[in-house]
Amino acid sequence: MTYKKLLMIAVLLMSNSAIAGHHEKAGTLMPAAMAGQVVVAYEVPCANPAAGADALKALIAYEASASPVAYSSVATTIGDAKVGAVDVHRSTGAMEQAFSWQEQDETWLSMQADALALCGADLESIGMSVHVVQ
Repeated sequence: MTYKKLLMIAVLLMSNSAIAGHHEKAGTLMPAAMAGQVVVAYEVPCANPAAGADALKALIAYEASASPVAYSSVATTIGDAKVGAVDVHRSTGAMEQAFSWQEQDETWLSMQADALALCGADLESIGMSVHVVQ
């Protein structure tokens, strides 16, 4: 056998060994958040969930660039008649700081009002649940 053939066989055997264990990590679940963090889930009825989710993405992009408090956020759709968001804050105190900033930031308030209007919803329509990670 030539060295080329030996090399090809070695590479194929190594590839099979690497592929054979690909399923072993399937049971590993990464935590969505760490102990002490706060997860806030929002939902809002929305006549046009695709447009509502786009408006929320724009609001989240603004938050990422303007908020003095670091947190992560993602827009969601819930079925075919609601939109929402999930935020992860470092702590309850950090969540309260983020809420305080939002309540005082005119651009954020305007973008939120536009997103709600696009959905045909108002502030009272927002459902919210706060989860403290254990």
